[in-house]
Amino acid sequence: MAINGIHSYGTGYYDYQSSINNIRLTQALAKNPRFAQSAISPVSPVSGSLKDSIHFMKKYNSAMSDLMSTANTLRSVNRAGAMKDLQVTSSNENVATAKEKFNLKDVKEMTLNVSQLAKAQVNTSTGVNASDVAVSDMNFTVGNAANSVDVNISAVREDGSTKTNFQMLQEAASQINENSADVRATVVQKDGVASLELKGTRTGVSNGFQVNGNLGAAGGLDKVQTEAANAVYSVTMNGRTSKYESHSNEVSVDFARIGVTLKGVGESTIRADVDADKVSSAVSDLVDAYNASLKLLNDNYDRGAGVDKQLRNLAAGLGPEKSLEKLGITVNKDATLKFDEKVLKKSLKEEPSLTKDLISGASGIANKAFGKATAGMNVNSSTLIDHDIESAQAEAMSSPYHAFNLYSRGGAYAMNNYYAVGMMINYLV
Repeated sequence: MAINGIHSYGTGYYDYQSSINNIRLTQALAKNPRFAQSAISPVSPVSGSLKDSIHFMKKYNSAMSDLMSTANTLRSVNRAGAMKDLQVTSSNENVATAKEKFNLKDVKEMTLNVSQLAKAQVNTSTGVNASDVAVSDMNFTVGNAANSVDVNISAVREDGSTKTNFQMLQEAASQINENSADVRATVVQKDGVASLELKGTRTGVSNGFQVNGNLGAAGGLDKVQTEAANAVYSVTMNGRTSKYESHSNEVSVDFARIGVTLKGVGESTIRADVDADKVSSAVSDLVDAYNASLKLLNDNYDRGAGVDKQLRNLAAGLGPEKSLEKLGITVNKDATLKFDEKVLKKSLKEEPSLTKDLISGASGIANKAFGKATAGMNVNSSTLIDHDIESAQAEAMSSPYHAFNLYSRGGAYAMNNYYAVGMMINYLV
């Protein structure tokens, strides 16, 4: 039976008595003049012996996560990683420059042979004395069947004076340039001799133009100085050669995935391969993460068996010494790594296949580092600080507060509890 929450049998009675003691202690504190006018200051928490261990655990997880992330950037299975971010280069930029137009998935190489560049048509009039007066008007047409412009220039001004040859050519150029006939006109003057030059704004045979009519001071402008021409080139890839023509020097190869700008006649090798700068940067990040993890483990090896095990795992290294040297990586006496990007870039240029395999192959440094980081993340947390836990337990057992707590926390079941409460009341009151 229970009345107002007070049980009539043993345990309830003692719990009730324990509650009464707590009320008496509160009342005693309230009546004490030392505490009546102000609130009791809270007790500042004391740092536990495992607080530093928890801080280490956070740093450990962060270090293993960084190592895993930097390693994954270089793994071949990572489609967005540095080893899949291909760069297009041309071995002879005097012949052609190249760039990626669409996402490239595979490394490839092709030979580009340019036998002729695409050209725009150029017409130039016969030179005339620039300061001489014009002898006739200009009435001619420039263009082709698709687009043309009519030029009409009078040799006489409104006041009756006659224009010079230079003035006639300038007005003709202005009328041509003000219209969209795919032709650009320029007056060229040297040593008092002037001429009118017309140049197509587009290359290729299909973008040629004609000049017809009364040319006046621009006599000879109907004669072609440079014929419009198409680009002629060939591409050899995987032993197969294909020939092409283009009205432009801006062409595409590899099913339009690579854009090429033709610059001159000759041969160039077009390659789609890893970006040496990005790969070097990624390897540098991996080495930094590896060294940071190794230092953290070395500084905290005595915290637990799990730390010591992971330290030995990392210290075993990322591969044979000679293989690492090809990547510009050397092992220091303390098992940390040193990286020289110049050596790596040289290896990527001279032995690209081997170098990439040493980085991202099945047994490459990326997979090894990723595996070691994964193993570190899978370590049982308690083993990382089991030595710390043992030390904390030993400290707690030897503390006088442990003995006091042992006999007081049992409530009404341990009579010592009443003595403890009484001593506290006497002290405070």
